[in-house]
Amino acid sequence: MAPAPAPASATTAAFDRVVAGARAELGLLVQTSSPTTKSIAATLAATYVLNLLAPSLASTFALVPERTIPFCVWNVFTAGYYEQYLASAVVNVLGTLYLGRCLEPIWGAEELVRFVVLVNLAVGCAAFVTMYLLYVATYSQFYIFAKFSGFHGVLVALTVAVRQQLPLDRVPLPNPLYAVLKIRNKDVPGLYCAGAAALCVFSGAEHHHIGLYLFVLYGAFFGWAYLRYFQPLRRRDANGNEIVQIGDDRREMSFAAQFPEFLEPLVARATDPLHGVFFGERRGVQRGSSGGGGDGHAGASSLTGVMIDDDDAAAAAEEEFSEEERERKRERAAKGAAMLEARLKAKEVPPPPPPPPAE
Repeated sequence: MAPAPAPASATTAAFDRVVAGARAELGLLVQTSSPTTKSIAATLAATYVLNLLAPSLASTFALVPERTIPFCVWNVFTAGYYEQYLASAVVNVLGTLYLGRCLEPIWGAEELVRFVVLVNLAVGCAAFVTMYLLYVATYSQFYIFAKFSGFHGVLVALTVAVRQQLPLDRVPLPNPLYAVLKIRNKDVPGLYCAGAAALCVFSGAEHHHIGLYLFVLYGAFFGWAYLRYFQPLRRRDANGNEIVQIGDDRREMSFAAQFPEFLEPLVARATDPLHGVFFGERRGVQRGSSGGGGDGHAGASSLTGVMIDDDDAAAAAEEEFSEEERERKRERAAKGAAMLEARLKAKEVPPPPPPPPAE
């Protein structure tokens, strides 16, 4: 005999508990996010509302290759912040709040904004060029009149950055999923790219989904390239000397290390020689005080709060992070938060004291 269905009141109570838990988690996420991160998330939400009120604006602010030159050249930049679809807006807003909360205490607001702006611009330009070349190669208006937008490129770039900083921390999924899916930050960029590719294929490769996949693909690449070769860092060697460094040259930030382990040797054969030709074994290391000076390099105000130890790089090349290493990473994140607070207080310079009275 089949068991009797649960009473409606019990089902409703269970649903209410799930909703209340989700609301509490969302409230905590918003409360613990910084003003900079909230501003980015609010911009994405506002553009979605704007699109609902005036859908015709999508032709101006979304990326439409046919209109980019010469009419709307700005859409290579604005497309990244313009949300047309509810699911996209929800994912990007929540993802921005979570990832920004992880990164800003370590980087500081200035570096976070710089990363978002540069990656977004690079993604928009690369996607435009790709769609235009596809049109030239195929003569299909499918590509030239495509209309797509969204924060996907920057969001996946932020996942690459969190993978760099806290690779073994688990993603805070809701309770039922957290117990089953043991997803760590290092897995998120690959899952994001795979999910975007699957969506593109199963949707019939509609033009806006092709654009979404281009945004994700280029976002992952340009996010990694900035972190690997261009981000200002401070490095501390085994003797305690501070080194100003441009780019993260650790093994786990190599291009091959971004792929699943079984593909790493194959990718490394193709990319390591190119890395050696263009950048050498180590790139952009400038020794000296972080305060800048006569060497002309960036001072502490333009550096991130990240401190990379040489012994960490050697250990990472031999084996995966240990529990002790994960604890050190968390301590660095806490130090980054303290550094961010100190920077904000430093900007509040008190007025100079009044001059002494004349005798």
